[in-house]
Amino acid sequence: MIILIFLSAKNTQWWLQYIPVKYFHKERINIKTIWLVLLYLPLIFINTLLNNELIIIALFTFFLNIMVCLFIIDLKTGYLPDILVYPLLWAGLVYQSCITQGNVVSAVYAVVISYLSIMLITMIMEKIRQRPQMGRGDLKLIAAGAAWIGLMDLPYFLALAAVFGTIHYCIAYHIKKHNNVLHAIPFGPAITLSASYWLFAPSLNPFIIKIMG
Repeated sequence: MIILIFLSAKNTQWWLQYIPVKYFHKERINIKTIWLVLLYLPLIFINTLLNNELIIIALFTFFLNIMVCLFIIDLKTGYLPDILVYPLLWAGLVYQSCITQGNVVSAVYAVVISYLSIMLITMIMEKIRQRPQMGRGDLKLIAAGAAWIGLMDLPYFLALAAVFGTIHYCIAYHIKKHNNVLHAIPFGPAITLSASYWLFAPSLNPFIIKIMG
């Protein structure tokens, strides 16, 4: 577990420094290794505690690595790199094929339905309001998250992402209202939080109830 935590921290640190410069011509994001280790410590611990199969632990660790990077990069730059989003989507389909209750067909439907439906809503809102509403990177990330979550939990995934996005907007508005007008916020962090919750909740909630009971 210690090795996974350290490798995750160093991997994330490298991605945060490399991706913004290489793909978005932004300044690299510097976070000390110790802070990333402290971040991954509870995440990897919970991951290894809830799962016995090595392949599932590896996939969940990959998921966490990607989600942490996407959360920070979108928050700092406003962009979601395809180089992270696409592997996340394919890994979600692999995950569905590895778990006993997984359903690859359902996951594919979730990917297609989530992407097309949100894109349609976004295009309609852009026509009405005459300005961009949601980045295409957000649409891809929603589809990637849907591959992990599956079709049945898709509405809950989208609803919770909307809740997190609203909370983020309210906080950002309160902070910036005295400085300038807040036009938009990155939606990626809300998507990553919602996807992470719905992926881990089915295993984590019974465990918490068992401990408290």
